[in-house]
Amino acid sequence: MVKMKLIAVFLALSIVNHALSHSAFMTTQNRRSSIVQFHKQRKIINAKAEDEMKPIQFHAVPGKGDLYNDDELMGLLSLHLALNDGNEDEVNSSPVNEEAIPGIHDLVLQTITDIESSSPTLQLFDVKLEENPPSYLDGSMSILMELLRDKKPDIRAIASDVDGTLLSSGQVLHPITLDAVLRAIDQSKSNTQQKIQHFFPATGKSRRGAARSLGPIIGPLLYQCPGVYIQGLYCVDADNNVLFEKKLPSSAVKAAEDLVAQFGISIIGYDGDNLYSTELTETVVELSEFYGEPTVELIARDGSVLNLVEHEPGMHKLLLMDKDTERLTTIIRPKLEELAQLHDATVTQAIPTMLELLPKGCSKAYGVRKVCEALGLNAEKELLAIGDAENDVGMLQMASIGVAVGNACPQARDAADFVMKECNDEGGAGLAMGLFGFDD
Repeated sequence: MVKMKLIAVFLALSIVNHALSHSAFMTTQNRRSSIVQFHKQRKIINAKAEDEMKPIQFHAVPGKGDLYNDDELMGLLSLHLALNDGNEDEVNSSPVNEEAIPGIHDLVLQTITDIESSSPTLQLFDVKLEENPPSYLDGSMSILMELLRDKKPDIRAIASDVDGTLLSSGQVLHPITLDAVLRAIDQSKSNTQQKIQHFFPATGKSRRGAARSLGPIIGPLLYQCPGVYIQGLYCVDADNNVLFEKKLPSSAVKAAEDLVAQFGISIIGYDGDNLYSTELTETVVELSEFYGEPTVELIARDGSVLNLVEHEPGMHKLLLMDKDTERLTTIIRPKLEELAQLHDATVTQAIPTMLELLPKGCSKAYGVRKVCEALGLNAEKELLAIGDAENDVGMLQMASIGVAVGNACPQARDAADFVMKECNDEGGAGLAMGLFGFDD
């Protein structure tokens, strides 16, 4: 029975996710119709769950691999088609009570209840797991239940990466993620005690770049939230007080510029929200035009372009950029690692075409810890962190619940407590917030 309920949970979550993704740009009435249609398909879900019980073999490693075999995927596809092929005229023939339409969790709960019995409604995800779950349970499902039961109740804050996590591959917010971020910020600003008391971005971007990238709805709200920016090198509270910042030694900047000149690649220096380069190459311009960072400027004096090391306030971090990702990884990165060791710096990566040089001992995780300390949070007990890249590893390991979205790199997947099947293009971050953050 436990196994049947676990299957039902994931079938239901998948169907709702497919339905929501499909209707992302539909009208509100059509979205409501899709959800109502889901109710009509619950008997199909239950029948599929029972049907799939016998042949399913679970072999996945926790946080790895696909959650469904071929038969299950075919079942999901059939359910998705059934959901979208329903008689919409029948649905629209009677008025819809929006308040009566349940959320994802309610739908999952009803599916579990239908399979189990006609007994009174259970609490959300109140699946009774044995003290020592049987080995036939899929690892990631077992871990999911443990996280929901043992850790979710204490979550008070959400920290999320931006590029590759909140933002899709097209640099926009998926509607599911947009709704979840708005909900998290709304709860954090409520006058009454809410489950989520703090939401903040934890990103390699500048603050202005993060606000610009997240669009006209979320962007302005970031200035009312705490934030970890520039890989933890510039951290602020909700009142815009700087909690922590650190800049690179000038010797590290000079050595990096020499390396850039040797290989003919692009470089950008970050000084807060001001970005500088020595040449406005196509790669440099793309950082602003595609990734939403502030416009990169040249440092000029008396008509001459200066090197970054001559920028007197100094640089928080450097980006070394090359479209040739193989050369960047196999040739340039080892050399950058060597000079980092010599000049009190460290190297990380968030995007395949960019390497980042930071002050030694600093990281996104370090910045997240600084913000949590200022907010009176115990990160190991009260923080949900979501990410996708190498630079998110420390944050995912430190948080009470670390979640990697489905498009995450191997390092982030290994560091996470749970890996979403859904990627950033499917609202994976928003679904993670709903699953591990909010009460309902």
